[in-house]
Order: sequence, then structure tokens, then C-alpha cells
Amino acid sequence: MRSNLEPANSKQSVRRRPAAKALAAGCALGSLALGATGLSAGPAGASSSTIVLHFYSKAVVNTFYNADNDVIQGYPPVGGHALENDVDYVGTTTHHAKTPAGTDHLYCTVISAPANGVCSIEIAIGGNLLYSDNVPTNLAANSGPVPFDGGTGKYAGYSGTAVETSAGNSNNSSIVITLHKG
Repeated sequence: MRSNLEPANSKQSVRRRPAAKALAAGCALGSLALGATGLSAGPAGASSSTIVLHFYSKAVVNTFYNADNDVIQGYPPVGGHALENDVDYVGTTTHHAKTPAGTDHLYCTVISAPANGVCSIEIAIGGNLLYSDNVPTNLAANSGPVPFDGGTGKYAGYSGTAVETSAGNSNNSSIVITLHKG
């Protein structure tokens, strides 16, 4: 299990504790593991209508805010929000590329106590985007697969889900995204 929230590289970044990691899994993509096969076999002109992407997601920013937009430790109260930005590498936690393939962004607003929120997430891969808006999430529990509403560029017309698996005692994770055309 991860430790309680601790300052990371700056005053605005904090380490996630287990429930915060679940926030990323429930909303994300942390936040969000994509595979080399899926990226190279992109959807444009592909004969298959299903794409599976594998990424190792390395946390860059994890910050919690109160309703006044002040950085806080612990869960955001009603009206507060959580922000996460990650760098994504093709592969898994143990076997991934050295160069990033994309980035992801997660933003959740707490709508009811103790930790129920609505989240939006975007994953940028090259000049392409996957997104999900207004995903209801229990920030204190793993919410299971995260739905994707759609995409742009190579991912236009696709929807699907992301499943995140924690990478040990860190803020990082492996993410598997499964997309379907139509």
C-alpha cells in the first residue's frame, strides 16, 4: 500500500494514497498501459474494428484542491477537485519504451461527501485524442473500467474502456485501453 499523501517535487504535487490511486483508476487513466501493437496498427484503415492499447503511465502531477482552489492534503471536499497529469510509454510497467508516446490528463470535481465525483479525462497520442467526460466516480474505491466517449484523429468514431493496474508502491500504473469502432 502507498503511504499517506506527502509532498513530491513541488508544493502543488502530492503522492497518492490507495484511495487517490483508485481515483485515477476510476476516472482515468492516470490517469491511464497501451501496447505497441495497438499503436502501430492504428484505427485508420484497419481491417479490425477493435484496438487494444497498452501503456505504462508515469505520474507527473497529482494535486488536490479545496473549493477555493487552494492546494490541500487528503481528499477534496465538496466543490474541490483533483488534478492528475501523466506521461505514457508504450508497454507495461516492467517492459516499456524509453520514449513517451503520449500524455494523459485527469480532472475530477467532488459533488457529494465523502468522495463522490465527476471526472473528465483526455489521452493524447501523437496528434490523436481519446476522451471521456462526466464519469461518475467514487474517489475512495476502485470504480472498475473507465469508459471512453470517443476520440479524434485516428480514434474518431471509437469508444471503449480503460483498466488501470497499480505499479507497486508508486503513483505509476499500467493501463489497457480497449476501443471499438461505432
